[in-house]
Amino acid sequence: MSAGERPNCSFTVLEFIDSRFRELYVESIDPNSDTTKFVRSQSSCRTDIIRWGAKWDSNKGRSYFLGHKREDVVKKRKEFVMYMLDHQDFYYYPIVPVEGSLAWNIPMRNKTILFSHDESTFRSGEMAATRWFVSDLTPFYSKGRGRSIMLSELMVAHHECDLFRLSDEEFARALADYPELQEDPSENIKYFKNSATAYIEPKKDCYFDNDTLLKQFRRFFILLKYRTAFTDHKFEVLVDNATTHATKIYDITKLSKSPGTKCIYEAIEWEENGVKKRVPCFDNNGVSKGLLAIAKEMLVIEQNVKSNEILLENLRSRMLKHPAFTENTRLEQLASVFDVKVIFLPKYHCELSPIEGVWRHEKNYARKFNDQKFNSFFTLLEDSITYYLKGKFNIKIWSTFWKALNMYNIGKTYKDVMQALFGARRTGTNDNYFQYLNKN
Repeated sequence: MSAGERPNCSFTVLEFIDSRFRELYVESIDPNSDTTKFVRSQSSCRTDIIRWGAKWDSNKGRSYFLGHKREDVVKKRKEFVMYMLDHQDFYYYPIVPVEGSLAWNIPMRNKTILFSHDESTFRSGEMAATRWFVSDLTPFYSKGRGRSIMLSELMVAHHECDLFRLSDEEFARALADYPELQEDPSENIKYFKNSATAYIEPKKDCYFDNDTLLKQFRRFFILLKYRTAFTDHKFEVLVDNATTHATKIYDITKLSKSPGTKCIYEAIEWEENGVKKRVPCFDNNGVSKGLLAIAKEMLVIEQNVKSNEILLENLRSRMLKHPAFTENTRLEQLASVFDVKVIFLPKYHCELSPIEGVWRHEKNYARKFNDQKFNSFFTLLEDSITYYLKGKFNIKIWSTFWKALNMYNIGKTYKDVMQALFGARRTGTNDNYFQYLNKN
């Protein structure tokens, strides 16, 4: 039961019981026995689980980590909501004209295009329809079965573009200026035609980690200026707080206290009061200085402090308050080079991530037409994107995003937003919330 509670577990009950039995009762196992056969049959395992109080039921629930009520999270949410609403007139956003159908508001000044980015996993053997439930315990978590493809997409709040793509002519111009945009067959990351939409097949050494995402975003930032409709615009990208996005420029855990220890940084650079500063991590002989010496040069600690007078943990804690370690993430640093602003969403608020709506439509399509075969799965993935584009869901999703912001702004709770906009045990209509969309 304890093994089944782990949110990241990936096992079958049969395999788990078999492996644990062989570990605990080595002397009872016949060395000549067939290792391909389980020590207990499937029907017997089911009988055991039912006897323990479990039931086999519809797999409707999904794991979700509550945290939206935390004080720091609420504070960040309020800051995010106020920023977005204060700048709303600069964005393309849905409005409800007199005739009643959604239309795009076209900004008249400081034109800014808003993007939403995230990654999601599509499985060739999608989520099981049923799973085990045990009272008073987290149920056995049922991940999808089969091989999978991770998709990293960028949706756009704009009247001419739903998902970020270039025309053949626009991409040809970009490729002429940046030959590195040509895909490298040896790279694990692949791209859809004329876009920065990336996909990989997750493996041991193949995942959308921070380095991989930075490659994708660099491609995206380069392609932005070649989209004719985006000329003379500013750009802002909404991303979540996953470590793949929020990796800091400098990781304090990579710095050891003593000189001569391993150091992955050549120097620590930061900006203070408009002045760029730099402290080398190595001396003139090429030997790493160590965190203690670096801290003294950065004026974090006094010059007369000796190594045995301060613990590494305390030294790192004091360094984390320095601007070099509180400044931008690697993604923000890259974005600043291309004059793009990255906006991090408040934690535990997936309802404020518009691209979650893209995943909902695309995955519903994939589940409906999935034949459980990986060889045809990529074609199904392409078809799901085509389905999304033809369905014209984009403006509706961004409409829901702005409704959620306005609801939070007038004091509505997370529960109110989920019930009114996402059907979470809806107890009434959401008609009264439409008035907050078109405030002008």
